[in-house]
Amino acid sequence: MKRLIILCTVLSLAACKEHVMKTVANVADDISAPLGKPGNAKERETQRFDSRWRQLQNFRVQQIARFKQLAARTQPPKPLIFVTGVKEKFKGLDAIAINNSPINVPVTGDISGPSVLKAQVYLDRVHFSVGVIDGRWGRNSAISTWWWQRSHGMEATGDVDEATFRSLAAAAGFPDAVVPHQLTADDVKGPFVHIPDDVYEQQRLDCLCYQSLREKLAEEFHSDEDLFPVLNPGVKVEDLQAGQTINVPNVRPPLTTDQHDIAQVVISIAGNSLNGFDANGNLVFHAPTTVGSQYDPSPDETVKVVKIFDHPTFHYDPTLYHEVPDSMPDAHLSPGPNSPVGVVWIALSKQHYGIHGTKSPDEIGYVSSHGCVRLTNWDAAELERRISAGVLVSFVDTKGAEAKVARR
Repeated sequence: MKRLIILCTVLSLAACKEHVMKTVANVADDISAPLGKPGNAKERETQRFDSRWRQLQNFRVQQIARFKQLAARTQPPKPLIFVTGVKEKFKGLDAIAINNSPINVPVTGDISGPSVLKAQVYLDRVHFSVGVIDGRWGRNSAISTWWWQRSHGMEATGDVDEATFRSLAAAAGFPDAVVPHQLTADDVKGPFVHIPDDVYEQQRLDCLCYQSLREKLAEEFHSDEDLFPVLNPGVKVEDLQAGQTINVPNVRPPLTTDQHDIAQVVISIAGNSLNGFDANGNLVFHAPTTVGSQYDPSPDETVKVVKIFDHPTFHYDPTLYHEVPDSMPDAHLSPGPNSPVGVVWIALSKQHYGIHGTKSPDEIGYVSSHGCVRLTNWDAAELERRISAGVLVSFVDTKGAEAKVARR
C-alpha cells in the first residue's frame, strides 16, 4: 500500500508538472496585450527635445564596459571636413552634395540637415538605432549618441562633436550616408491594403500589410516617410517600378541568420531605451522604445524571455484595456507590419508583457503605451535574431522616476 501511495504521488507530481508546463506555454502563445491610444504630432514634437532622460539614475551612474576606439584602425577614403555655426538645409542638395558636405558640429538642439542625417545613418549602421531616420535631431538621436559615447570611453554628452563623429564614421566603415538603390520586384511588391481604425474591421483582413509603397520603402530604409521627397525631389513614390533607382539612407542591412549574442537586456522606462549586452557586459545593441504609461506601467522587476514569435497573430482582449468595456468581444488579427505588435512578439515571463514591433514607428521613443515594450519593426526584427529564450530582461528608471526628475 505504501509503495502504491508513493507511486500515485509521483504520477500526480508528473501530471502537475506537465499541466504547469502546458499552462506556461499557452500563456506565452496567447499574444494579447493592451494596444494603447495612438499619439499625435503635437505630443511627439513636445517630447522630441525633452532632456530629462539625462538626469535618470540609469544614465548618470550605470557603468558599462568600454570598447576600444575604432577610429585609429581605419582612415576615411576622403578627408572629413568639419565646420561650426553653419545653418544647414537639404533644399537644392542632391545625394552627392549631401555626402560631400562638411560636417557641422556640434550636432545638437533643434537642427536638421546633412550632418544630422549622416550621424543618424552611422548610428543605425553600428546598431545604436535612432528609430526613425528623418534628418532632424532630437531625443532619440541624443540618447543613442550618449550610449555610444559612454560605451566607447568618451565623455557622454549626447551631442555629436568631431571626436564622436569620427568614431561613428570609422565604426560604420566611412560609407556614404545616402546611396542609390535600384528597386527590385520584392521592393515594390504588394499587396497594399487600407487598415481601418476599428479592430473588428481589421479582423476581417487576411493581412495587416503595408498601406502604401511609400510606407514599405520607409520601413525598409528605417526612415520617416517624409524623407523620401527630400532625397528624391520630383519623384512620385507610388508610381515607382522595379528597375528604377532612388536615393535612400545607407542603413544597416537586415540580419538573415541568428547570432544570439545578447545575453541581457536592460530597459529604461523613463529613458525610453532598450540596451542589449553580450556575455561580457559589452553594450552591443541600443534602440529607442515606447514603454508603459501611468495607467498600465511596465513591470519594475527582472523577467525573462519565454518565447519568440515571428509575424505573430494578435489576440485583442478587451479585458486588458481600462478604456474598453469588458463585455466587448475578443478579436484575432492577422499578421503583418501593421499589426498592433508589428512583425515580432518576444514574450516575457510576466503575462501579457512582451517586446514587440509597431505599426507607428514615428511614435517610438516619444509616446507611451499600456505596458509592453515597443520597438520599430526593423529594431524588433534585429533583436529577434540576437536574443534567445531565457535571456533576462531588467527594467530600470521606474517607480515614477520621470516625475521625480521633473520636480528637481
